[in-house]
Amino acid sequence: MSLSTLNYQILQSLNSYPALDPVMIFLSIIGDYILWIAILVALYLWKGKKVAVSYALIIFIAIMLSLSLKSLFEVPRPEGVRFVIEAHGYSMPSGHTIRSFASAMFLHPLVNNSKSRLLIWILASLIGLSRIFVGVHYPSDVLAGALIGCIIGYVGIKMQPYIMKYVD
Repeated sequence: MSLSTLNYQILQSLNSYPALDPVMIFLSIIGDYILWIAILVALYLWKGKKVAVSYALIIFIAIMLSLSLKSLFEVPRPEGVRFVIEAHGYSMPSGHTIRSFASAMFLHPLVNNSKSRLLIWILASLIGLSRIFVGVHYPSDVLAGALIGCIIGYVGIKMQPYIMKYVD
């Protein structure tokens, strides 16, 4: 069995649960921009302007890198599956997943409660999985997005002291 065949079989399997559509649509919608704006506002109120600006920068980088990589790879969206929501453009990597995992990585050290940390990672994973369930991404798109997002979040953590020097 080839990797592309396995990728498609996993997609078809996860995409075949209409009972989960409302939950998966909700996760996809909040993973678009609603959640990131809410997190940005919460960080501004909770941790201050410097942390909020650092977070906004990693989300901006995540968006730009996602769009650039989609244009570079030009992987078409899945075909022959139920499209529960509409998606445009190319498939690889999943921008929702990049933003989710960049956020989780960035937020992880800011949260002291282990249960909250776990919830952050679970939410990031569910947002990524929702993109497969709704039929707009292959599992490989989501895995690539998770890896790229973690790298962006990690770099954002390491760059935060330098970014903070320029924000008053």
